[in-house]
Amino acid sequence: MEQQRRRSGFAPHRLLSMEDVFQTFQWFAQMRASQPVFYDEQTHLWQIFRYDDVNEVVTDYNRFSSESLPGFSENTFLEGTIVATDPPQHRKLRNLVNQAFTPRAVNELSGRVAEITQELLDDVKERGRLDIVSDIAFPLPAKVIAEMLGVPAEDWDIFRRWVSGADIAVAKDRESAMRMQHSQEQQMYDYFVQLLDERRRAPKDDLISDLSVAEVDGERLSERELVSFCLLLLAAGQETTKNLIANAAYCFTEYPEARERLMREPGLMQGAVEEILRYLPPVWFTLRRAKTDLELAGQHIPANAIIQAWNASANRDAAQFSEPEHFAIERQPNKHLSFGHGIHFCIGAPLARLEANVALPMILSQLKNLERVPDVPVRISAGIVFVIRSLPMTFQAR
Repeated sequence: MEQQRRRSGFAPHRLLSMEDVFQTFQWFAQMRASQPVFYDEQTHLWQIFRYDDVNEVVTDYNRFSSESLPGFSENTFLEGTIVATDPPQHRKLRNLVNQAFTPRAVNELSGRVAEITQELLDDVKERGRLDIVSDIAFPLPAKVIAEMLGVPAEDWDIFRRWVSGADIAVAKDRESAMRMQHSQEQQMYDYFVQLLDERRRAPKDDLISDLSVAEVDGERLSERELVSFCLLLLAAGQETTKNLIANAAYCFTEYPEARERLMREPGLMQGAVEEILRYLPPVWFTLRRAKTDLELAGQHIPANAIIQAWNASANRDAAQFSEPEHFAIERQPNKHLSFGHGIHFCIGAPLARLEANVALPMILSQLKNLERVPDVPVRISAGIVFVIRSLPMTFQAR
């Protein structure tokens, strides 16, 4: 029970090592075998571990609601957004997402993603050393989403500070971090209110201009809906890709045989990206609220109970994946739940996949002999999102 309490404390602002992470995977395996649906008296959460049960929780919105969840209060920009609503409001907002992230619109970004990646690689090639997070994994998706939205180049510095979370990361404690986060969210909100107003008066060829006149079911969206959507795009379009690229770099150095094969056969990268998503998922769990009294895997869960469905545990379930602890870039099928499932499937998934499939082959081909700096621990912040904060690496300088 003590280990259960310790592991269920896998929470934001807690700094972990990679050893902690793999011990957590071991705990997942124990829980799948012994207590697949477990009520944690410390956190007051119903924790779900098996693939089929997690899939049911994240998919069945008739029984498991995305509304009125912890952390989605009116003080945050997530309140009322697509990730915190059920149908029919969710359908209205999803139609807006579909306007922003059409397959054509995402695919057209491929060339620009390659250009930005090349610029970032050119900046480090002479050095023979980089931090894959701060030098590539963070700035690449941040620049892409900033350009998509139409953030002016002169605002890049302040935009970069917001999305990096650097100010919040140095907070002395959780309360200070929350105050700083709320203050920053208000600054970002005010910024996009002004930018939307400017685009209404003088439209440009960017997403902000399109959103300023967008209609769903014949109705314009409110200012709050539009601005909250912009802020959500920042999170979905930047954080997921950043973590995916950093996790890929870790896997490629942990499994050099996979890296060497990808360098010989770059056509395998698409499958490798899916395996990285399964093996070290950017998102570790999903929260839902039970709409009514219900049963799951033989356990009675009362109405309004908050459910913590562990996507990361589902991805290691041997009932779904053969040899789940093995990193296999040719794994087929690979129906991981890292991006969720159903109507709440991650809105940033197509963009994250595109950026990873463009950037990772360029990184491997241009940074020869890429290795982690020895004796430097990998530090991770873990909560809903799994974040490698820093990953110093060496390579053969040009």
